[in-house]
Amino acid sequence: MGVSEGGIQTCMTVPQFKLMFDAGRGSSKLTEVPRLLLTHGHLDHSSGVPYFISQRCLRRLPAADIFCPPELEDPLRKILQLWCEIEHYQMDYNLQPIDYDQLYPLQGSFFFKAVRTVHRVPSNGYVILEKTRKLKEEFKHLAGPEIARLKHERDDLFYEALRPTITFSGDTQIEFVLENEIVRQSKILFLECTYVSEDRPVERARKWGHTHLDEIAANAEAFRDVEHLFLIHFSPRYRNDVIRAALRKKLPDWLHEKTTPFLLS
Repeated sequence: MGVSEGGIQTCMTVPQFKLMFDAGRGSSKLTEVPRLLLTHGHLDHSSGVPYFISQRCLRRLPAADIFCPPELEDPLRKILQLWCEIEHYQMDYNLQPIDYDQLYPLQGSFFFKAVRTVHRVPSNGYVILEKTRKLKEEFKHLAGPEIARLKHERDDLFYEALRPTITFSGDTQIEFVLENEIVRQSKILFLECTYVSEDRPVERARKWGHTHLDEIAANAEAFRDVEHLFLIHFSPRYRNDVIRAALRKKLPDWLHEKTTPFLLS
């Protein structure tokens, strides 16, 4: 559930984890989500934050947990305090600057972490990971019954691994993918793709901290392990049919088959 249109608004929810990536312009339909992961401060991603908090207060819901790039914490607190003064009401919220070395618990065996992106302002994407136990290489030759027996005799058969399941890029240049293995190994990747046409070339995309479809096509092998690629944040200058045609033309067949453009209906 969500919406993403470059320069207009971006907000995506993951209901099973009760979280929201970015706040867009705000929507009362998303008030129930208790956790907001903010990628950066540009208004098409963050202007809905005060409304989100206000609506939760209005409905007497617990204070939301809001995570953001550390550079954004102070200015965002100032903005939110001004809104409290405007509303004559002290809104309740938990604003946390992200620690890039920390894993944050979600539920059960799932966690999330932030990864820096390359944009015009301080920014990061987010990766949801699942902690799993994997059999160590030296025991993989054993038969099932033997492994089951050894489980009762020793505690060193397995090691703990982190499997990236969902990644959300926010706004970024292509380096977010190319320089981060954890992103390239994600089962599901939401990646911005602001420009798709030659009249807005790669150089323009990079100047403004965005990704061009031509860069995704040129680096197709980087997406080999991604099970499904959702492209988001298309510029509103493009019609849906133009975007679909560009994907068919520029992406190799194997990548196109597992790519879905997130389009406005």
